Amino acid sequence: MLGFLEGKVISKSTETSQVVVLCSSVGYEITLSKQTIEATFLNSNVSFWLHTHVREDIFILFGFASESEKHLFKILIGVSGLGPKTALSLLSEHGPDKLIQLIIHKKISEIAEASGVGKKLAERLSLELSTKLSKLAWIQSMPQIETTKTSIEFSKEENTRKDLSSALTNLGYQPNQIKNIIDKLFLRDNNSELSFESLLRLALKEISGRVISSGTQENSLV
Repeated sequence: MLGFLEGKVISKSTETSQVVVLCSSVGYEITLSKQTIEATFLNSNVSFWLHTHVREDIFILFGFASESEKHLFKILIGVSGLGPKTALSLLSEHGPDKLIQLIIHKKISEIAEASGVGKKLAERLSLELSTKLSKLAWIQSMPQIETTKTSIEFSKEENTRKDLSSALTNLGYQPNQIKNIIDKLFLRDNNSELSFESLLRLALKEISGRVISSGTQENSLV
């Protein structure tokens, strides 16, 4: 089975979330998470950790930016009733860092926001994996994952997100648009310390920037 690959991106499709990577004159079609494919560009040199999924007449390569993300993917597909496409949907919706925190803190409703993941599956994920993930050494060693983050700190960000979503909904913006804006706001560490009013102003600035004509430049949050 293929486990790792380096090469040049010769094709990319955000619709299918797939890239073709040329390696030693062979093009490998690899399926990526939303975050990974957004950070992957045509004609760039890339390297991916791979999981090979083989079932009857199906042969799919799933690619990951790090070995730890691949490990998390394999843990997810070990849960009864959770296949590779659903596991990738979870990673695409939340990202590996946030997903781990959601599972550890048993945030059922947020886990279930991923496409193809209902409440029952989210509950099973939390039941089977919350303790396991909190104890794994490789998670403890990942600098980008705050495994010591308290439930109070986690709830603060969660509540702020809900308040922002409510405010933007009342202003007439669409749910998908709101979610994208709020996710961008919290990509920057310093934004999490801002007041609700400051975050709301940044969100409105980002939204207004998106409707400006293509000839006008607007600073982005990220």
